[in-house]
Amino acid sequence: MTDPSQEGSAPASERSHAAGLSRDLGLVSALAIGTGTMIAAGIFTLSGLAVGYVGSAAIASFLLAALVAAFTALTYCEFSSIYPFSGEGYLYARKSFPPLLAYLVGWCILLGYASSCAFYIASLSVYFNEFVWHLPAEALPGLVFLAALTLLNIKGTKESGAFQIVVTAAKIVLLVWFIAGGLGSFDAAAVSARFSNDLPLIASTAALVFITFFGFSAIAASAGEVINPTKTIPRAIFISMIVVTALYALVVLVVVAAELTEYTEAAMGVAARAFLGPVGGAVIVGGALFSMISASNASIMAGSRVALSMSRLRHLPRVFGRVGVRTRTPGVALLAVGGSIAAFALLLPLEELAHFANLVLLLALCLVNAALIVHRRRFPRIERPFRVPLVPLLPGLGIAANIYLILQIPAQGHIQPVILGILALAAGLFAYAAWRGARFDVPAAAGPESRIVALRASPRTASFRILLPVHNPHTVGPLLRIAASLARGRGGEITVLRVVQVPDQLPPEMARREIEEEAAVLERLQALEEELGVPVATEIRVGHNVARAILEAARENRSHLILLGWKGFTTTARKILGEVTDDVVRLGRADILLVKFGPERAVPRRILLPTAGGRHARKAQSYAVGLAGDGGRVTLAAFVADSAPEPRRAEAEERLAGERAGLDDGAVVATRVLGGRGVVGGIVGAAAEFDAVMVGASEDSFSHRILFGTIPERIAREAPGTVMVLKSHDRVRAFLGRVTAD
Repeated sequence: MTDPSQEGSAPASERSHAAGLSRDLGLVSALAIGTGTMIAAGIFTLSGLAVGYVGSAAIASFLLAALVAAFTALTYCEFSSIYPFSGEGYLYARKSFPPLLAYLVGWCILLGYASSCAFYIASLSVYFNEFVWHLPAEALPGLVFLAALTLLNIKGTKESGAFQIVVTAAKIVLLVWFIAGGLGSFDAAAVSARFSNDLPLIASTAALVFITFFGFSAIAASAGEVINPTKTIPRAIFISMIVVTALYALVVLVVVAAELTEYTEAAMGVAARAFLGPVGGAVIVGGALFSMISASNASIMAGSRVALSMSRLRHLPRVFGRVGVRTRTPGVALLAVGGSIAAFALLLPLEELAHFANLVLLLALCLVNAALIVHRRRFPRIERPFRVPLVPLLPGLGIAANIYLILQIPAQGHIQPVILGILALAAGLFAYAAWRGARFDVPAAAGPESRIVALRASPRTASFRILLPVHNPHTVGPLLRIAASLARGRGGEITVLRVVQVPDQLPPEMARREIEEEAAVLERLQALEEELGVPVATEIRVGHNVARAILEAARENRSHLILLGWKGFTTTARKILGEVTDDVVRLGRADILLVKFGPERAVPRRILLPTAGGRHARKAQSYAVGLAGDGGRVTLAAFVADSAPEPRRAEAEERLAGERAGLDDGAVVATRVLGGRGVVGGIVGAAAEFDAVMVGASEDSFSHRILFGTIPERIAREAPGTVMVLKSHDRVRAFLGRVTAD
């Protein structure tokens, strides 16, 4: 098992063009990211809305939201101490859950960062238009600042981190000034009189303001750029949450003490003017604008790092994982996050933006808490520098609290963000399935694409196409005749492929002499077209990786069957079938027929086909009948141990008869029940009576989990004659496999 404490690394081909992130952020910078995200539009806009809903009980709503966030913050602390890398909740889910569920967590977090930052940007526009200068295009101020922040983040982490520290420190000073000015008018009786006792409304208000506490995740999202992240991140999370919670409670008291006639998104700015005068009010408004800017900056940074992690762990296209060599920032990811933020800011009104962001973030945090429970069970011995106490109780309470806040959103009539959330999740899953399902997989470290340097196409087209890669001159002729036997009965055609491999450091043009030699060989093979009775095309490709060239030829030719010569086994544990064959069998989108010749290299006519009813064996039956042709015979066989009860043999005979009935009436097919002490021994013992044994691949074989000892491999090793192994290609299964693959 791979050490789970290591960050999932990008493929070598990706690392070749992706520079690493720089660790420039200390404790102060991490605190600035967390508090800068939390002391933002939430306190400047949601404080007024919260007081308008529940009066001074808004303090209880903020405290409830902080308590719910604290459960998940503990989970983040433990995970960040194990995985001090960029990616936060998505990375933790990736280490704990199946890939598709981990992707869902990452998608929710990306949506959450984009929509919450859009909330900050929209809030900035509201304050700018209300207190600075009213523009006809009300969204323009926020969009201008969004563009500037995106470019600032592209320039470099150190620059954006220093900016974050300065702005965060300034707005804390301004908030303290605002609180000091307002507490002089504090009236305990008035505050008590305005305290709402509507507990469901207090809870729904907590769901509204939860977005203000999500800054702790922004700290973890930047872990890849934090100095000594194992210790720094938990400290930064706890300190920032304590400071912010205290400030929020005091700000709500001051807003209540202002006794405004109307509590809107701009209520705090109006209260600042009342307590501090026009100049003081203007300064606080300026602080509010800078707060929204700093929160947006932190969200842009955090969202891009989640996208970076998802790309490097193969859940987003590779382009999102590219880090600039000079800037050492993920420029494409930053541009994509910035564009998403702008779209959300233009699509939804302010309050609905907050509810949408809370919905997707709370859903993600439910899954992250569940990931901790799963992770503890999967990796009980892993070192955990920070440990959450009372697992699974505390993460379970976090899940329950998050679900409760989620339910408050529709319960209070906010249906639009719920519908949009469902549509956004469905769109994300659909896009992921379409991308992963249609993606052309290549072997690891495969290098650039191969190139066709010689092509002699067949004059006819066929509905069944066989690709025959050739390498060993001793087996080319027999393999070509086997391919012709299979193609003839299906009205098919054959493409004979030769791959000229050149070293990675040399350009393909250096293989000119080899190309000329191969062209002469393939020309002689194509001359057999009339004798074989099927169209034969030839193709020469030049590339650095043979398996990739074969896969590309199969894809471009839309091959239905790839026919490969095979020696039956290898002596290298990491190369089960052979380096090239392993990759072709694992990644090919066609039926694969492996042929290991015995002493007689001829087209087999008497074929033994053991079957247990699996899909590969069922597909092998049609190929075996095609090979046998006129005058040949296929024997379907089932194995029943000598020690098995007699009814077992009768069941096997009945199953074989059913399979025989499903084959072409013109085929000569017999059935036979094999006995012995073991499956392999029984098949190998009977193989001497036949020209070849054809077996279907084991259901769990021919994948990245294949191990020595599978029945097909053992038969190929022990049988004295020709052995053929068929792996059938099922489009639906293959599509689902690519979507759910690690």
